[in-house]
Amino acid sequence: MAGRHELAHPEDLQMVMLAYRLEGRQPPFAEWAAAQPGVRMANEFERADVLRAEEERLRAVYDGTEGVGLLRLNVRAALSEYDGGRGGYYLTAFTPGSVLTFTAYPVDRAHPERVSVRVDNPGELNFWPLDAATARDVLDRNGGLRNVVLDARMRITGISRRSDGSALSATLLGYTITSDRHGQPVVLGGLRFDGNGG
Repeated sequence: MAGRHELAHPEDLQMVMLAYRLEGRQPPFAEWAAAQPGVRMANEFERADVLRAEEERLRAVYDGTEGVGLLRLNVRAALSEYDGGRGGYYLTAFTPGSVLTFTAYPVDRAHPERVSVRVDNPGELNFWPLDAATARDVLDRNGGLRNVVLDARMRITGISRRSDGSALSATLLGYTITSDRHGQPVVLGGLRFDGNGG
């Protein structure tokens, strides 16, 4: 349904703009621009120029979503205790029914714009099979900590409108498991999926 371009590590407003585009709607740029603090605080001599610049900025964010069909999102997760029976870690992300939510406030805090992303792959997505020695090494490389970041890639498969905002469905293509405890991402491993649960 969507294009071939990837939107990498988007901010909440970018996700809202993407949802508008995928729904075939145009955001109310003029209304959103007029609500920005910089526009409201501008004096009468500068206000028109500030408003125009803000509207152009919003349109540029929207234009940046053209042709997007892939998402690349950082998802925080934690490693379970090592499961010796199965041989691997469970990750606290991408469990069945989990949803990623993005919320922007283009007008004010009382009028949020929300977009949710639900992964629609069949099968298990949160088990990382590792032998015990490799699993121990992963924990050592992460400084004994269990918090990790999943650099996830997904393909958008659909969108629907709900009372609380737009809901994207997506197929998880895979993720790289990283540690960012020193501010420098360290790759610990990764998982790939064929879109059919395998």
